Amino acid sequence: MELQHSTVLVTGATGNMGPYVTDSLVDSDADVIGTYVTEKARDEVATRAEHAEEISYYQVDLTDQAAVDAVAETITNEHGSVDHIVGLAGGFSMGGVSDTDGDAFQAALNRHATTAFLTVKAFADHLDEHSGVVLFSSDRAIDPVGGTLAYDVGKGAVRTLAESLDVELDARVNAVAPLLIDVPGNREAMPDADFSEWTAPEAIVDEVLHLLSNEGVTGQIVQMTGGQPEGAV
Repeated sequence: MELQHSTVLVTGATGNMGPYVTDSLVDSDADVIGTYVTEKARDEVATRAEHAEEISYYQVDLTDQAAVDAVAETITNEHGSVDHIVGLAGGFSMGGVSDTDGDAFQAALNRHATTAFLTVKAFADHLDEHSGVVLFSSDRAIDPVGGTLAYDVGKGAVRTLAESLDVELDARVNAVAPLLIDVPGNREAMPDADFSEWTAPEAIVDEVLHLLSNEGVTGQIVQMTGGQPEGAV
């Protein structure tokens, strides 16, 4: 399915990957809707997204079912049906079993899995066999590493959610599972890391657009742990 003239909802559109995804969708002539949480993030995205003025942004707490249902009604009234969904909402967190309490564990599940679940649930009636849903899991959900327990489990829940939704919905549901994405926020957080081993955001965007538009791919968890294009670092 071509993305031209389709309506695509991108959650977490002001986060690290948000502008990469939304700009590429606008370049594909899609009608792009983005969600955000804080006004600060909404203001700052204008300096990071080339096509920010062409994106319809809505503020919502995606962990609150009533708020998600309300914004879904507003979006439907203003844009009609949503054809595709990209679930970017989430956030990285550190902490192993000894220094992760119950609140932090639940917060990670909410940040990753609950946001994705409530979003897809609210728009499920919009989606048909031509629709694509792409959620963001993580390589850590497949090959966990120490020190990020709640994050790993939250992303693991997203992986299972994608596989389960693919069985239940008419839409094609897939997930990408990158390890470390080479975005400015991650470089600032880990300045001494070897960036050559990180995955370029452009490669992830290419995969997202492929999964949205390719009607032959469904129920897949795509690990993305490759490095940079030659000369990119």
